[in-house]
Amino acid sequence: MKIAFVSNFLNHHQLHLCNQLYKRCDEFYFIATEKIPSDRLAMGYEDMDSKYPYVIKMHEDNYFKYAAYYIIRTFDVVIFGACSPKLIEFRMKKNKLSFIYTERFLKKGLWYRFIPSTRDKILDRVVKYKDKNLYVLCASAYTSYDLSLFGFTSKCYKWGYFTEVPMVNRRELMKKKDKTHRNILWVGRLINGKRTKDVIFLAKKLMNQKLDFTINIIGTGNYERQLHMLVKLLGLSGKVQFLGTMSPNQVKKYMEEANIFLFTSNFREGWGAVINEAMSSGCAVVASHAVGSVPYLIEHKKNGLIYQSGNCNDLYRKVSKLIKNPKLQYIYGIKAYETMAGIWSPELAAYRLIEISKNLLHGKYTWYRNGPCSKAEIIKDDWYPVKR
Repeated sequence: MKIAFVSNFLNHHQLHLCNQLYKRCDEFYFIATEKIPSDRLAMGYEDMDSKYPYVIKMHEDNYFKYAAYYIIRTFDVVIFGACSPKLIEFRMKKNKLSFIYTERFLKKGLWYRFIPSTRDKILDRVVKYKDKNLYVLCASAYTSYDLSLFGFTSKCYKWGYFTEVPMVNRRELMKKKDKTHRNILWVGRLINGKRTKDVIFLAKKLMNQKLDFTINIIGTGNYERQLHMLVKLLGLSGKVQFLGTMSPNQVKKYMEEANIFLFTSNFREGWGAVINEAMSSGCAVVASHAVGSVPYLIEHKKNGLIYQSGNCNDLYRKVSKLIKNPKLQYIYGIKAYETMAGIWSPELAAYRLIEISKNLLHGKYTWYRNGPCSKAEIIKDDWYPVKR
């Protein structure tokens, strides 16, 4: 089978899936439509487009541009990520099997569907092809709901971002975690949508109850100064530590040592690949219901806990429960790792995508029972009840 993935530039969210497709397909190419921005390179991002042999930089010269158009027109399957809608239109003129790989469209609020630019984007990329040979890979549990508001009510598969999952002994993985102290970790940019302030208020509640814990916060951003001031104001300097930015390997080390991982973002968090990494590290995850990956990855009270986004009391109840019950931390950590290794790995995602593509090429619309390439049912923003 010949598969191409068209997007702006190769990044770490797509890398491991692309490596697996390259390994499993007769031919596979990642078509980069843009040069990686210099500001990303300055932040330490790797120029993956120049590293991997399957990347075609169609923006570089006419030869690569023509090659890219030929591949888009002729390959068995084309996956479209962040790219011009004209490339999708070019493919759909032939009505050949295609997938749109996308997070949710209405991250900023459902009312954005009435804004002409947002509406036009959804219509041009997806909805106008609802009767064509085009399907959606939902890199958010809320994507199918957004599309349903425009009349696109089927042809959506559960999908996501797929980070590398180390094949390790589960007991050895859990041995790295401190059994005598509750080590809590938060990782991300310190910006408004991440709701890091909820972590600070949580720390105050935990300290007031004289619970044993330390919270490490990894990341920087434009809210960093305010958060430092809030920690100082609430007398939490001995409980909350700001560790700044770190390399992926350093972050992984902190995840492997953490007992509990917090994910507090609101609906602007399209997927949140950091949750994949935390679960792969055996953390007991407590996550906001608003995060795009959470309804897909977390089974409440089985491999982690879900709380209502923005509800600090609910967050406190879930975290304090884990702090008081180390055995539950261990169970959720093991189950989280098994979820990533057994269901949400890039290896399985690539295999399933190839298999459903074979079926679709033969006119059979099929899906798996759970995980990647299962049916993306409509999940509304308010699906999570307060008391649970």
